[in-house]
Amino acid sequence: MAWPWLALAAKSIPWVTLIRRAPEIIEASAALIAQRRANRTDKTGTAPFESDSDELRGRLKSLEVRSRENAELGEQIAEQVQDLTHGIEVLAARQRVLLVIVLASAVVALVGAVVAYL
Repeated sequence: MAWPWLALAAKSIPWVTLIRRAPEIIEASAALIAQRRANRTDKTGTAPFESDSDELRGRLKSLEVRSRENAELGEQIAEQVQDLTHGIEVLAARQRVLLVIVLASAVVALVGAVVAYL
């Protein structure tokens, strides 16, 4: 394969989580696009700030909004990491059960082979 990193990325992407959260992702991206368009029209369609303090207040409000959005995004990422961690724990438990079953099957096969040989 020419791009082994691509195969690794394809395997490590949580497709189930992405598909389950697709509506949320689409809504968030649509909201961001609408907000970006609104910001562009605000900048071009409004009169300039009357004073430096008004400009600073506007910038501060913008920073507060972005900070709140970043906090929400951080919460969503933390939730997704928690979901992935839970999924890994479930897979590890299933792997342990499978290992016990395989070992038990190997012991039964070995005993059967010894009994058949004698």
